[in-house]
Amino acid sequence: MAKGIYLCSLEERVGKTLLSVGIIQKLQNDGKKVGYYKPIGTPKAPFSNKADPDVGFLQSCVEITNVPYDVLSPVSIPDCYYVDLITADKKEIFRENIKQAYQEVSKEYDYIIIEGSQSIKKYIRVGVDDVSIAKVLDIDELVYIETESSDKCIDNIFFTKKYFDYRDIKIKGIIFNNIDYDYFPRITELKEKHITRYDIPIIGIIEKSLELLSPRVSEIKEAIGGNLLNEAASDALYNLAETYLVGAMGPQAALKYLRQVKNAAFITGGDRTDLAMAALNENVSVLILTGYIRPDTSVITKANQKNIPILLSPSDTYTTLSNMEKVQPGIQEEETNLVLELVEENLDWDVLLK
Repeated sequence: MAKGIYLCSLEERVGKTLLSVGIIQKLQNDGKKVGYYKPIGTPKAPFSNKADPDVGFLQSCVEITNVPYDVLSPVSIPDCYYVDLITADKKEIFRENIKQAYQEVSKEYDYIIIEGSQSIKKYIRVGVDDVSIAKVLDIDELVYIETESSDKCIDNIFFTKKYFDYRDIKIKGIIFNNIDYDYFPRITELKEKHITRYDIPIIGIIEKSLELLSPRVSEIKEAIGGNLLNEAASDALYNLAETYLVGAMGPQAALKYLRQVKNAAFITGGDRTDLAMAALNENVSVLILTGYIRPDTSVITKANQKNIPILLSPSDTYTTLSNMEKVQPGIQEEETNLVLELVEENLDWDVLLK
């Protein structure tokens, strides 16, 4: 029977899927048979295909055999009105399906990486939360992931510990993920004074990676429903956008901000030739023109010279920016090596695998 490593978090979007990718690669490279399991998948919409995008994403990154999707993720619950969808009878059916699928998927492996729900709070009202599922799977300790680069992390950790104590389950250890580099020394202080004294191991501290967190221009294009105006720069759709800037000021004021950042996605109106030209003279990855207003020919010429794509957005600036902020960057094949390096170098594997 495989050993289950259950990843959970108090907050959403902490990088459980990426960590799963890295851990699976590391163990596979060490000659271990490793599986993946997500008890409850969340489809994009109530009436869409039941597939959870995180499961498909992981399958595209690492080879985890040909186990059917219904075994990798046996229960599918959409976010919308999920409380109304789960009756007491349904809860017991879900738990039994989760248990049976886990027993099936773990037969041939040394380890199973279990990706928990968005939050340990999720589904607690209906009895299929992470702690309840862990107990169904006979797992008595969970790996807690924390991403807060401030002392708020202590409140999160000890809230979780007290809650776990109440539910009679343990924290196996903490993985600090996507942490600002300048907060590393503070975590060392907190570890000595507050964390390990309560018998909570720190499994690792992983620095924030702009390369993994930043979307590509092609992903932004899809998110905003934009059109590429200059096909000559189509190869630059692969560029990363590390930050977003909105141009709603004069060109001199805009330059102040443009010179403080690199690889920015610059958003302005198509009628603001002055701002567009100022941005194209700096380090931008993409020029996004809102309201579907085509720019002056000089802007297109300059963008082609510098190989910077211009996207025409059909929406206003606020809607365009809102859609951009919802982008969840995908990982490219060559970036899986970066994920592997981050976990290989920064995790205490003795603690994680014990």
